[in-house]
Amino acid sequence: MENGFDAPPEGRTVSISAEPMGMVCTGFMYTERIVLTAGHCLFNGKTKEKHSNSKIGLPHDVFSRDSKKISVTKSISSPKWAWSDDQNFNPSGEFGIYILSEPIPVKGKVSIASREKVSSYLSQGILISNVAYGKQTPEQDLSGYPTRAPKYAQFPLVPIETVNQFLEGVWKFEGKRKNYHMTIHVLQLPNGPSTCGGDSGSPFYVKEGDEYFYLGPLSNGIGGIPNCSGKPWQDKLMYMGAVAAYDYLDLIAEAEKYVADNPYVEPKTNNAGFNNKTTITCVKGKTIKKVTGLTPKCPKGFKKK
Repeated sequence: MENGFDAPPEGRTVSISAEPMGMVCTGFMYTERIVLTAGHCLFNGKTKEKHSNSKIGLPHDVFSRDSKKISVTKSISSPKWAWSDDQNFNPSGEFGIYILSEPIPVKGKVSIASREKVSSYLSQGILISNVAYGKQTPEQDLSGYPTRAPKYAQFPLVPIETVNQFLEGVWKFEGKRKNYHMTIHVLQLPNGPSTCGGDSGSPFYVKEGDEYFYLGPLSNGIGGIPNCSGKPWQDKLMYMGAVAAYDYLDLIAEAEKYVADNPYVEPKTNNAGFNNKTTITCVKGKTIKKVTGLTPKCPKGFKKK
């Protein structure tokens, strides 16, 4: 995100990397093992196959080669998502889910914003929050492992009619394609925060107390702000779009069922294991204490027996 602000530390936004390519997208933790993102973030743009070795960074962690990442055990995409000759993908299915091999503790609660909830945000002029790990300068490269902290911004929602009116004068698509299947749109203004490459899949959300209302994953944009994502079409406005998460409740339910049917089991340890905890006995006169840990030490005044 160009011109963004440092992200709040309590967030659920994570970096997504496809090894050995490095970071390619951003995601949002719906639960401790379910990450929501854009559909195209699950696929290799060159081979058109699903990434076979995706990994997820920790929430709010700085993305780098050495940062901790959790392996993905399963990915779920919409059956509507498909490659075609006239465009890279069919964005009507631009919703994807990663399921983690192990849980990442997160705070708060996430609810999927209903159609009515999104409409109320629009009518009330509620600003939509976004946190992302993408490019932050025009020169920054997405390949490899550029060190990058998450950036934060807020944007106003705009009605789809406004976007379609814009497209009538700029994008000469047939009627069936003129809104490019995005349901939710936010407006980005000149000289303000602007989303870039690598921000795909980052969340549109509104936080109310400790609850996150998730609208959908940032996917694609149209408009005119010259930024690190490409050339402008005009010189005043930029609309960024997302498919609505409320249209993909079936995929979320599928992910929840998979997690319920495949609970995380903490690996058993034995004396030969690297991360085994060890128990030692410590004595001080007639007092005996047992201390357990990875590298247990006796309390002050005690000696190891």
